[in-house]
Amino acid sequence: MVFNTESRTASSGLALEFSAAVHHLMQRLHDYKTYRKTVRELSKLDDRTLAELCIHRSGITAEARKAVYDV
Repeated sequence: MVFNTESRTASSGLALEFSAAVHHLMQRLHDYKTYRKTVRELSKLDDRTLAELCIHRSGITAEARKAVYDV
């Protein structure tokens, strides 16, 4: 019976690790999609609007990265 208890504990720990890994992967996917959407939306703006936001067209990816990943 001790073996079964230890086995459950080990499998529960493994399940938690797997769940955390899946959660981390899903979060990264969500962040990447948000980053791509931000780049896409900023790229649609004209140069004047970007200038009002203090963003140069060459800095769109950096601004999107900063907004999504807090870099």
